[in-house]
Parts: sequence; C-alpha cells; structure tokens
Amino acid sequence: MTLTTSVHEIGPALGTVLPNFRLADADLRPLSLDHLMGGSGLVLAMITDVWQPTSVRRIVWLRRHISKFALMGTPVALMACNDAGSLYGFQMSSSTPVMFPLLADTDGAVRRAYGMGRSAGLLLIDNDHVLRAKWLVNDDHVWPKMGEITQAIESLMVYA
Repeated sequence: MTLTTSVHEIGPALGTVLPNFRLADADLRPLSLDHLMGGSGLVLAMITDVWQPTSVRRIVWLRRHISKFALMGTPVALMACNDAGSLYGFQMSSSTPVMFPLLADTDGAVRRAYGMGRSAGLLLIDNDHVLRAKWLVNDDHVWPKMGEITQAIESLMVYA
C-alpha cells in the first residue's frame, strides 16, 4: 500500500486509534469523525490547499469514484488546510457537484494530531477510529489505484 518509501514513517501507525475531531464543512456545519463514519468506516482524504492543481485532480478522482465507496458503505470526506469560506467558494465554482464533505482544518490542528504534517494522503479508518490502511502520495500521483483501496475496505468488511 505504498506510493512513497516513507509511508510507514509519516502519519499515524497502522492500528493507531485516531482522536475524534470537530471541523466545519464548506457550509459551516460542524462535523466530527463519529458523524462521518459509515457502515464500513471512513476514507479520509487529506490535502493542503483545495485550489492547487494537484488537489483539484484528487478531488475530481474522488468524485469519479464516490459511488464505489458508497456501495461499500464507506463514505469519503476531504480535509484541507483552507477555511470554510474557501471550501465553499471551491464547491460553488465546481462544474460538477462535490458529493462529500469538504472539511476546514484551517490551522492544521487535526493534521498535526494525526501526524500528517503537509503530506497528502488517504486514511481508511474503521468505526472504532482505528487506522486500518493509509496511502501517502507525492505530487506526481493523484491517489493509489482504486483496486488497492477496495481491497483494504473489503478486508474491513470481513472483520466488521
């Protein structure tokens, strides 16, 4: 599950219980990790600035695959270092609706609590807040292959 050689050294260790958080979405609704969970956990995407070209490609990729995640009972949320107003502007300017929450981690507190720094990545979190899989990506990658993520989610479903 690696696209970089340091995936195990950056971010929380697999099996770590992640702390709950409460962040505003683009519509200023406060959402928590508990609130975002689905039947098979949550895929939490982390990016820095929602307006960066690489981030836009990642959002487009998530939009394209959102129905696959939904069929597996695993919702997606995206956390960015932007404020809620910037996320709202992005959402309103998008030619295609963004069908998952855009979370404003403006001061980066959640990213720091999760040990993610400025890294872009996907975290697969189970309903007990345990990190089950993670993928950290460089700017030359969008996200890992969907099959890899699907396989990790399916393994969660077996143990649920």
